[in-house]
Amino acid sequence: MLIGWADPSADNAAGPPLRGAVDGSHLGPCPPSTSHLQTTRLHWLHGLVKPAGTAKENVTKPYQNALYAPGETTATIPFLITLITLTSFSKGLSCRYPTGERRTHTEPQYPSPQSNSSSVVSPQNPAVARSASPPNNFPSVFYLDWNIFQRCQVEIPKPILPLPPEISNIIDNAEKWEIIATEYFATTHTWMPIVSKKSFYEHIRNPSGQIRLDYALLILAMDLICWIPENNDPRTPTYLVAKSFYLDLEIQGFVSFQILQAAILIGLYEFGHAIYPSAAISIEACVRYGFVLGINWDAKFPAKRPFSWVDVEEQNRVWWAIVILDRVSRIGFPPRPLLTVDPTPETILPSDDGAWDEGVMPPKCFRVPQSENPRKLGRFALTTEAIRMLGQVIRHVEAADFGEPFHDEEGRLLDRALRALATVTEFEGQNYNLDVMNQTSMYSIALIILHEAHGSRISETAEYFECIHHTKQVTNTVIEARKELTGLETPFQECVRSASPFMTTLLYQVATANLRRCQDMRVDESMEALLVMKAALKDFDARWRASGAYLKILEARELLSAG
Repeated sequence: MLIGWADPSADNAAGPPLRGAVDGSHLGPCPPSTSHLQTTRLHWLHGLVKPAGTAKENVTKPYQNALYAPGETTATIPFLITLITLTSFSKGLSCRYPTGERRTHTEPQYPSPQSNSSSVVSPQNPAVARSASPPNNFPSVFYLDWNIFQRCQVEIPKPILPLPPEISNIIDNAEKWEIIATEYFATTHTWMPIVSKKSFYEHIRNPSGQIRLDYALLILAMDLICWIPENNDPRTPTYLVAKSFYLDLEIQGFVSFQILQAAILIGLYEFGHAIYPSAAISIEACVRYGFVLGINWDAKFPAKRPFSWVDVEEQNRVWWAIVILDRVSRIGFPPRPLLTVDPTPETILPSDDGAWDEGVMPPKCFRVPQSENPRKLGRFALTTEAIRMLGQVIRHVEAADFGEPFHDEEGRLLDRALRALATVTEFEGQNYNLDVMNQTSMYSIALIILHEAHGSRISETAEYFECIHHTKQVTNTVIEARKELTGLETPFQECVRSASPFMTTLLYQVATANLRRCQDMRVDESMEALLVMKAALKDFDARWRASGAYLKILEARELLSAG
């Protein structure tokens, strides 16, 4: 029961009554039960109800239904509040607070809406005055009472404040935005296409040359994910500014789809450069953020419904990206449970990448279990299908009934399904002239984990999985790639630049499998393969610093094995 009241006999002497912020309607007067309370008011849901208007106005009919239960009147006062209030007044108690100097906070990093009359980011006017503290206009009713939030149609504030100087110095003006976007769509977008090219360019190419803060953060994250470390520390000034800017938008209560996209790219950056525990925290935060926006597959109440097919597809791709991060990051840290549910038979795979980039809706959308493929799936759909299989492999190798006949048969079925996906991926790469290196790495990770789990244990299927172990094929592919690209105009390092951070996970999985096979089987072939993987990890360290971290872990594994 929600109440707000004023003394009706005092008219407006004690100030205005409560006012609903959604449509301007007022909460009607509630006569107090004692003379001591004539000037007291109870404010509910801070940010939704604000003082305004006169004491004689009433709540409009729709909001009477939303705010009051049937049979209640505005004169009703909660028993507990009444008891506490009357007790304090009847005993003549007063509230006193200690005097003295208050603690002061450092100057905030970013401006507030009151610091400048501009409401959007402008590259011509980036500098703004700073206020005492950044405000937070996020409606707390969103979390405190979701039903009221929906029924009252409360709006979540949009990030349309002036651009902070720290961000303006990095992404500069509209010309720099174009340069960053071009690099991003030519590289990262090929293996993680989660930003609609059509929608993005429509926003940054507006005649006013202005963008919102969430788009500024997204551009900053695009610039970050394309950064090549060489021998530098990945905790660059750009990375630190991006993390700080993301946190500041959160503090100011801004929630948007573009902020989530930027968070995914930041999480990818941290994962690829082994920045922990930040990477793990960022990935888990992306999952929760997706829940807030209602873009997860099992969402019952989406926060905002998409307007077009492009928006629907973009939301689907973003959630798939979160699922990918959840599963791949889980490989090295088994104590953490999977945070996202497995796709169901009704889950839609991402559409063809080219059609989505052009904003053209394809004639058919494929669902997860479908095997027929009259048209090409697209590279991201192949990636998501591989990640779906990876989730099943993770649950399979951690099952309590590992080694039972039924479990062994399930392992063979998973192996055949992954090999079928490998055939489809190779076909699409050749038939449509696509670079499927990153898509190949995804299903290869699942195969290696499956084969290593069975091959490294004493069971009836151990010999079978050792014979077909996928490490052999991956090692041969890496050897051939290094030979073909050595001495050419396009060196092996150029191939590394276009690789996803998941490639380092694959190389490490192959390296550890070869190390185990070398120790168990005492064969020179596995030792040579281990050296090849080490060389490849060293090459990839120029793109993703997680490779260097994996090399150090491999050295530790070798020392432990030798001991």
